[in-house]
Amino acid sequence: MNAQPVVTTEHLFYYHRCSRRSFLDHRQGVVPQPERSRHREQVTSRWPGQCPQYQPPDWHTGFQATLDMMRQGVPAIHQGVLQVVTPAAVLVGRPDLLIREPGASRWGDWHYRPLEIRLGQRPKPEYQAVAAFHSWLLAQLQGVWPRWGELALPGPRFLRVNLEQALPPMHQMLAACLDTLKQKDAPEVFISRSRCQLCPWLDYCSTVAKQKHHLSLVPGVTLKRYEELQNLGFNRIDDLAQADPLLIYNRTSLGVNTSNKLVRQAQAIAQQKALSVAPISRLPQGNIGYFFDIEAEPYLDCVYLHGVLLVTPQEQRFYSLVAEQVHQEGQVWQELLTLLERYPQAPIYHFCPFEPQTIQRLGQKYGTVPARIQAIRQRCVDLHARLVRSVVLPVENYTLKAIARWLGFGWQNPRADGAQCTQWYNQWLQTQDPSYLQALQRYNQDDCYATYHLYRWLVDFMRQQQATPLPTRSTG
Repeated sequence: MNAQPVVTTEHLFYYHRCSRRSFLDHRQGVVPQPERSRHREQVTSRWPGQCPQYQPPDWHTGFQATLDMMRQGVPAIHQGVLQVVTPAAVLVGRPDLLIREPGASRWGDWHYRPLEIRLGQRPKPEYQAVAAFHSWLLAQLQGVWPRWGELALPGPRFLRVNLEQALPPMHQMLAACLDTLKQKDAPEVFISRSRCQLCPWLDYCSTVAKQKHHLSLVPGVTLKRYEELQNLGFNRIDDLAQADPLLIYNRTSLGVNTSNKLVRQAQAIAQQKALSVAPISRLPQGNIGYFFDIEAEPYLDCVYLHGVLLVTPQEQRFYSLVAEQVHQEGQVWQELLTLLERYPQAPIYHFCPFEPQTIQRLGQKYGTVPARIQAIRQRCVDLHARLVRSVVLPVENYTLKAIARWLGFGWQNPRADGAQCTQWYNQWLQTQDPSYLQALQRYNQDDCYATYHLYRWLVDFMRQQQATPLPTRSTG
């Protein structure tokens, strides 16, 4: 057994985002697999080729199979394995594509260049680091540098990576990653709202963070703010809950409103109750209301599902307006307009600005009279915006799921999310299996009922607060 640590593409990629994930993946032998997506299929279809046969983490077998293909001059190699042994580590690269190009190498009058397929909209540093890493490995193996690294971003857009600029930071990142993997203990836990949601270690890290009453569980505590709060001696949620906002404001870069809200947020978590931070602006109410949620597939540029819960004094009725084929988007849009205009004065409640933004975009796309679009948008009420301006809850984030679950609402499929719905829709398009369509419709229905659940709670909370004055602190 080789005593040297093995550093893979995934270790390097995730190290930039979270050194703790790289450490845990390495320690537990986790091998993340590439995400299946229409974008990936679209790109790889341009370069038909071969894929080495091996089972991760048997990198040696995959490497030998990839070497054989490069020696043979296979036009494109999908998910090949590159391996270079150094005194410090065994470096293993897994480029999405290796594309043959003319130009002498030790294989003959051809050489290979790497292509990385990524789902982000911009060439992030970790994307460029991976492109540089694979280019460096290739140079060691084939005896010649590829002319550039390349990224395939959604569109698809093909962007070249300047290796002269990308190599030095890649080597620094690689050295730091290797040092982390050699440590005895995992890096400190930090729960990030944006980066942790899709991580397989989220539940484990959240448990560790909760045991420590870690400050990163307080919404609004970013890594930079965490470091500043630590410098003031605030290491736990209880520390922040007892802090003076004026002290934080005077001794950090945080503004007065942020300081006040962070302390109030920590108090809500410590007390496990909802707390006011500002008067709640009047919430439009009536006997009739719509509760609205949209599902969309960005790579198909298709809004495929409008879920509408219509609440009247007589009944609650859910409408699932689904485009069973992409070309039916316009037809479903017209059905939505008819439904929303049935009660032209009724508020349309939603969570976050995606719904009114999509109404605007679809109206323009299908030539809807601007006055109709404007009339509908004026009725839209963003419950998320109303909530976060005025209330703090004992939750780790302000997603609909986190809020509604704290309020006691449960989803029929607790593990599902918007990304899962998109996958279900693509599987429906490919197979016409109705179970996929039914699953995403159930999830969307739950989202609409969760929005209604939040609305009812917010109305009750407003009534309770009308007779309760807000606590005040002097800020000098």
